[in-house]
Amino acid sequence: MTEEYGAQESKAPFNMAIATLMSLRQTLDHIRNIEARIDFPPEERQRIKIELVKRFYVDSSPLLYDVTILKKHESILDIEPIMFICIDTRTGKRTGRIKYSFELNKKLDQCLLALQVELQKKKFYMPPRDDMGSIGTKMG
Repeated sequence: MTEEYGAQESKAPFNMAIATLMSLRQTLDHIRNIEARIDFPPEERQRIKIELVKRFYVDSSPLLYDVTILKKHESILDIEPIMFICIDTRTGKRTGRIKYSFELNKKLDQCLLALQVELQKKKFYMPPRDDMGSIGTKMG
């Protein structure tokens, strides 16, 4: 039994890395899909994108595994939609509404880009050139 446990333990980090990369790919797919949903108001698409970018940062943290890099990008967790106050002229009631921002959308894309570059620096996205020949056998 001890030998079986040892064999499983040695495989776990690699399997976890693959599962994490698959989760990150799904998050990127969700971001792409939500941006394509023209039936959603732009403000709602941006609000969802903000949450997905935050999710990408949190989910990528085990692969980045570097406090300096994580702290450098920690401000992603503070990103909020742009809000403005609407006043109902009849009742005088004030309500907050989300406003779409092209600048915020650019910032979100820059955050995603930076995180993906950090993941590539750690060789998670593309294997080294000498491993390319055996990639098919590893994926199957």
